[in-house]
Parts: sequence; C-alpha cells; structure tokens
Amino acid sequence: MKKILFAAVLAGLWFGCTPDRDDDIQLPPASDAPQFSMAFVEDDSNRIVVRDLSDGNFQRVWDFPGGIPKSSTKAVDTVLYIEKGTFVVTLFTSKLDGSGTPSSSQSVTILKDAPLSCSGALSLLTGCSSAGKCWTLSRDAGAVKVGPTYDDYSWFTSPVDGLQNEQYDDGFCFTFDGFVFQNRNNGASIDPWNGYAVTPYTWDLSTFEYRLGTGTNNRDQILIPDEQFMGVWDADNLLDVVKLTETELIVRARQRAQNGAPAAEGWFELRFVPQ
Repeated sequence: MKKILFAAVLAGLWFGCTPDRDDDIQLPPASDAPQFSMAFVEDDSNRIVVRDLSDGNFQRVWDFPGGIPKSSTKAVDTVLYIEKGTFVVTLFTSKLDGSGTPSSSQSVTILKDAPLSCSGALSLLTGCSSAGKCWTLSRDAGAVKVGPTYDDYSWFTSPVDGLQNEQYDDGFCFTFDGFVFQNRNNGASIDPWNGYAVTPYTWDLSTFEYRLGTGTNNRDQILIPDEQFMGVWDADNLLDVVKLTETELIVRARQRAQNGAPAAEGWFELRFVPQ
C-alpha cells in the first residue's frame, strides 16, 4: 500500500510541474537562402565570375569543388575550371544575429578542357616538372620593401641578410599539374601580429591561379587562397608580378590585417629567387 501511495505522489509531482517559460525571448527568423549570380568571363569558357547578391551577410563562404580556387570568402570572385564537366557551386552565408547558416547551389557546365600548356610565364613560375618549382626570399638588400603606395617603398627596405633565418628557409612552391601551391615553411612562420615571433604552423596544400594582364599597369597576377601568403604573412593573397625570369621573381601586394582585410594603406614589394 505504501509503495502505491509513494508512486502516486511521484506521479503528481512529475505531471504537476510547469516548466519555466520566458515569453520575452524572441528567436530571430531563419535567414533566407542567399542569392548569387554566375557568368562566364568574356571569351573564356573555363572561367566564371560569381557574385553574392544577398544583403546584410555577416560572413560568406563559397565552395567550388573542381575549381580553382576551391573556396573563397569574397563577394565577387573568379573561378577557373581546368577540366570539362558539370560542377556545383554553393554559397553559405550567416548573419550577426545568429539566424542560421543557409545555403544555395547552382550548377555550371564546362564544355571543354582548358587550353593550358606549361609555357611562357607558367613555365618560369612552375618549372613544368612534377616536382614543381620553389621560390624563397632573396638574401640581397631589398628582398622586402614596404611603403604607403604601389610605387612608394619609403617605409622600409631590408638590408643584406636582414630577415630572420626562419624566413630564408621558407619555400613557396608552384606545380603546373593541378595548379598546386604549397608553403613549405619547415613548420614555422614569422607572425607579424605578434612581434614578428617565430610561430609553429603547418600550411595545407592549396591551389593557385595565374592571371594574364589583370593587375596594375596590365601586369600579370598570382592568386592564392585567402588564408595563404607568399613571402610575408601580412601580404595579401593577390600579387602583381613585376618581374619573372628563370632566376628572379618580384611581386607587389597590399598589406593586410590579421582578419585578411586589406590595410587602408601599405604595399609590399617582395623579391624571390629559386630555392
């Protein structure tokens, strides 16, 4: 009899409780799926320009399987597809109010393989071999120059052997097959946002794109993924090619903040030699 009564009391306590409720908490409505456009570059059936058309996005990530680059966070970007086929482009967005991470996808059909050959500038940059070609910062004076504008490098010029040893052992490697870019930094890079300290870090394999005549004064450009760098960590990932020979590579790039945003002013000129 006592067991039955005890069970009845427990049941009354359980079913008689009312959970706390706060009617003032209002969850934000779910975000709409992002809108974006895709268009082929004029006279180039292997490159498409993607453009985020949605408003108020706090963060965006593009996913380009089979493309170069493989991903991006830019509002407008250009993607290269080397091989023919149908590929899916997906845009993920999120807002500051925490209303979720919606996405939308579109397909693009590439009708033919890109007419690429390892010659000219690509040959000089990559060496055309399966091993690729690695470049390292020169030990000469002026390997790193910094200034306020594209043509003014009055802020700083590195002297002979004026960089840290951990910078001279870095190899920035380009392979033609697959357009692979690799930062072979021997496990450490120089962190400009932490007093130029030697920072343990290992960089993933990524891809690169070589663009003909798209830079300042119609210079060629090298594009590597947003999170990557060449030479110094606070240089932007889009580099104008000032000079490219068998034995020398000079590029210019904007300074950028730790979050990847370009600085209001500040440019690098970087001089490399084969490693």
